[in-house]
Amino acid sequence: MSDSDIQLGAGLLADVGELDQRAGGVLLLTDSNVEALVPTAWQRLPRHVIAPGEQSKCWAELERLLLALDAASLDRDGLLLALGGGVVTDLGGFAASLHRRGIAWHALPTSLIGQVDAAVGGKTAVNFAGGKNGVGTVHLPERVTIDPTALASLPLRHLLSGMAEVLKTALIAGSDATSRALSLSPGDFAAAAPAAVVVIQECVATKQRLVSGDLHDHGQRRLLNLGHTFGHALEAAALGACTHGEAVGLGLLCAARFSGAAALEQTLRDALGSWGLPTSSDTAPGDLAAQLGRDKKRRSGALTVVELRNPGEVDLRPDVPLAEVLEAFEAVLDRS
Repeated sequence: MSDSDIQLGAGLLADVGELDQRAGGVLLLTDSNVEALVPTAWQRLPRHVIAPGEQSKCWAELERLLLALDAASLDRDGLLLALGGGVVTDLGGFAASLHRRGIAWHALPTSLIGQVDAAVGGKTAVNFAGGKNGVGTVHLPERVTIDPTALASLPLRHLLSGMAEVLKTALIAGSDATSRALSLSPGDFAAAAPAAVVVIQECVATKQRLVSGDLHDHGQRRLLNLGHTFGHALEAAALGACTHGEAVGLGLLCAARFSGAAALEQTLRDALGSWGLPTSSDTAPGDLAAQLGRDKKRRSGALTVVELRNPGEVDLRPDVPLAEVLEAFEAVLDRS
């Protein structure tokens, strides 16, 4: 299969059908915050519930999920349903890729990051040995069901975190998409406002376009790493003090500084600040250097950075010296 069946629309979670007749069995994965969103039609399914948050995206939780799949007697025709945010879809997709050497799974993202990024494209992972998404596979979900009304359940901080990922994808898509993203507020996403739904659709379409023909991340798909070389280092060094989206927002400022795009850097800084996202970090440069040395996207020991000169003007720059990447962190490091 070269792509997932992606369905997007308000109310889709309420309209899911029965899955009792799935030949190889079904297991529902969710977290304790999202469990209230389990559709009525799925209440009788066997269920594995994890604690919410990044701490559950770990090797030990992966093993517990694999044991749950085995206990539920899912065979090669079985189906894993992953209802939740990026942690649930990353963990669930990874387990589905391993159980019986690979079973089908459906992603039902309920967070903004999940809907515009994590659940689309088939990348699965857990964090490992202190590194972000250090171990994983590429295993496309059979289906992705995106219901924007689920965003009403998100705390404000997680909505904001998702808005940073929206902004990243909009910057890749171009100036019109960026303008539309910058015009939105957290309330627009929480209310599934028509303008917010359009932006979610644009993000999904942009990611699908870049993933198409480059499923395993050797070419154009790597543009989706915009801001992430910096952001993953900041996130890991912060030891849980910032969310993924907060780190990505800071990473976008670093990418603009790295690319010499001063005016765009200021525009992004103003936007992030107006939304309530951080624009500075007190992380020590030495901690960032250590995390960059473990960047999972390194090739032949060298870093590749996505340059950002203007919305829609993004390019891969390979073999970037560590010192040059560290200089770009000056855009966000708090020296007070």
